[in-house]
This record gives sequence, C-alpha cells and structure tokens, in this order.
Amino acid sequence: MCSTGSGGLSELSRRIARLSFCALLLATCILGCSDNGSPMARATFRSLGTLSGYASSQASALSADGIVVAGTSATTAGNRQAFRWTAQQGIVGLEFLSGGSVSSATGASAEGAVIVGSGDANGGNPPTSSAGFRWTAATGLQRIAALPGSALCSASDVSGDGEVVVGTCLQANNTAFRWTAATGPVALSRLGPGSNQQGTATAISRDGSVIAGAGHPVLTGAVIWSAEGSATVLGMLPGDAEAMATGVSSDGLVVIGVSTGRSGTPHAFRWTQQAGMVDLGSGAGGLPGTYAAGISGNGRIIVGWSESQLGDVAQMWDADRGWRALDAVLDLDYATQVPGWTLNRATAISGDGRTIAGIGTNPQGQTEAWIVILPE
Repeated sequence: MCSTGSGGLSELSRRIARLSFCALLLATCILGCSDNGSPMARATFRSLGTLSGYASSQASALSADGIVVAGTSATTAGNRQAFRWTAQQGIVGLEFLSGGSVSSATGASAEGAVIVGSGDANGGNPPTSSAGFRWTAATGLQRIAALPGSALCSASDVSGDGEVVVGTCLQANNTAFRWTAATGPVALSRLGPGSNQQGTATAISRDGSVIAGAGHPVLTGAVIWSAEGSATVLGMLPGDAEAMATGVSSDGLVVIGVSTGRSGTPHAFRWTQQAGMVDLGSGAGGLPGTYAAGISGNGRIIVGWSESQLGDVAQMWDADRGWRALDAVLDLDYATQVPGWTLNRATAISGDGRTIAGIGTNPQGQTEAWIVILPE
C-alpha cells in the first residue's frame, strides 16, 4: 500500500522512499498495467525490411514456431524475389529458378527448413513463365514437375515435415495437385459439371492429412481433399456467389476461407464437421468485408484483414471476442503501439498462435513485411 506515516527524520526518509516507489509504479501503470495493477507483458513488433535494391516486402508464411518467415520482396518495376527471414540472419533472398528473374514464396514447413512458391523458369525444360518450386538450404530452388500436359503451375503450401507440396497446374482448367519426391505431381479430383470441372489447392494441414482449396469456385465453392485424393465439398455461405478455403488447422479438422457475396463483399468463414460453414461476421468497427488468411495450429485463432475506404485493416479473430483490429489488440491487451505504421493485412500465424506475420505501410509510406510476437 502506498501510504505515509509521521515521525522523525528516519520516518521522513521512509515517506520519501514510499512516494518514489508509488511514482514509479504509477508511471509503469500509465505505460501499461493489467487489471490487477501489475505491469502488462508487452508484445514485440519487428519490421522485416526489404532485399537490397528492392522497394517493398510482404510476408506470406510462418514456421510452426514463428521463427522463420517466408515472403516476397518487390522492386518498383514489379520484379519479385522470394525471401526467408530469421532474427539471426535477417532477410535473405532465395534467388530464382533456371533462367528466371521472378520468384515468390507462399509456404513454409514446420521448422522453416523448406520453403515453397512459384517463379518463372525460362531456362528450364520446358521453359515456362510459372513453375512451382521447393527450396532448402542444401538444394536451393528446385523446380517441381508439372502435371502432364500443363505448362503453367504454382506451389502454394507444404506439409509440416516439408515432404508434401500442394499447388495448382493449368490444364484445360485448373487442376490441384499433391507432390512428393517419390510420386511426383498427382492430380486431385476436379469438381463441377462437365467441362467446367476445376480444382485449386491453397493449403495443407501440418500433418499432411487434408488439402484445402476449391473446386469450381462458383459451382461448387470450397473443397477439401484427403491425402488419398477423395474430395469433400464445403460449398459457400448461404446466398453467396463463390468460395475458397484458404487455410487448415494442424490436424485438418478446422478449415478457414472466404465466401464472396453476389455484391462482391467477402465473408470469412470457419468450417468444422460438427458446425459446418460458419460466417465469422463483420470486421472490427463494423467493416463489412473480411478475409481469413491464417489459422493457429489448434484452429482457435484466425488472422486476416478487412477492407475499408482508407485501406485494408489487419484483424485477429477468436470465438470469445470475434474480429478485433490487430493494432487495437496490441494496444489494449499488451500496451504496445507501432507508431507511424499501418498494419494492413495479417497473413499468417504460428502454430502456437503467438507470432503473427503480415503486410503493412511503414512510416516512410512503403509496403513492408512485419511480425508481432505476443507474450505467453
């Protein structure tokens, strides 16, 4: 208790000491205190920078422990290069496929030792403007073989052990694939009527058991495939025009995605076998359009963004509180501010839900990747 008594010189000294302590405690609590008066544990915000000679960066994937970030840096002319970031090494470019000049990273394994993405391979056989790749420190970028009859492919995600890559090739229409070193690319079933059959793979569970994406986005909506290739149609929210799954929990039991209304407004959804597809509602502040981009390992936390007239707003969702603007979460829950920054999109979250990566506008007005580390 911060009180004072009366008495001689020694008591005066004690009163001064108490007052000094009270002032320190008050200053600390002004900076941030929890409800019980103890100082709040602060979050950590880090900007990731850009590759040398490049003008912007975007984070797209995180390792399960949040230590490794995968993303893409771009020049003012639009040239892109995939990168891998760690606190120890900083941002490191992954270079390009044979004869290529463009690469983008989209997925990372659980330990961040494997990165997948896409790029041109104009020196490859056959040359192409888009091919999937798998990167390790030992091999560098290695091209993933295309499905038969396809010249354009992309890789979107990788399993936790780094052994299974999923993506999409353009044949007559989009065809989702599952790749391992042993099998090469294996086409997943396409969905939709007649010549409209399609399949697009966007994400894979950490255990490799479930692949998420879409069949024909309008005619069938969101879809998941098992590792053996059987498909389950998730569909879309009632009255909407199209949908696609964008992420899946570690065990494959929770799927997230975006269902788009006929007016073009996107609605983030969360799907489980028990509850089906659930609309996650409007973003913080009543913003109508929401995107779900990343999901924690247990499926309880979702990150993404909402659209506003002033630009995108990074958001975070849980069942108890719904969508909240990420900068407000940092301020109110962790007494952490990011002066000069606008957090536009939260694109990935670590398995434990403590690290979030995304895209923002830095104090110089440039697009730059960032991460936020929440305290335990």
